[in-house]
Amino acid sequence: MDRHKESCFCSEMQQLLEEQGKLSFKDFRFVCESIGYDTIPFILSNQKCRFEAFGINGKGKCFVTPVFRLEKLDTKHCCATLSLLEPVDMDGCPIDLCEEVYSLLKTDNCLIIDLSCFCAIQPLSPKLVDRPLPIIEPKC
Repeated sequence: MDRHKESCFCSEMQQLLEEQGKLSFKDFRFVCESIGYDTIPFILSNQKCRFEAFGINGKGKCFVTPVFRLEKLDTKHCCATLSLLEPVDMDGCPIDLCEEVYSLLKTDNCLIIDLSCFCAIQPLSPKLVDRPLPIIEPKC
């Protein structure tokens, strides 16, 4: 990938990080309420496929996800630290993203990636992140 495309994608990720900060009311001087969202979930892909990563959820079970949260960005090296978001259904059970996703749960799983390996980003609704599950008897 040439340097122009690399810096262009890195700039887009910088914009995402800034918008994510604005959504969470981060860095506001007079707004102290936490009524915003703090995550813009997204999917990354290269010219061949979408990127997925493995993680361990809070129940100690392995999951695979293509959905991430941008934690940090190193624009000098065009690298990013991402945290994994676990897709779950209405029952709170881990599911594939192609199924009906009810919520994207934050996890402590992180990875560092070279952004020059990617050429597309697909943002998802911030309303999906840590969306409270309905009160029902757990099935999983």
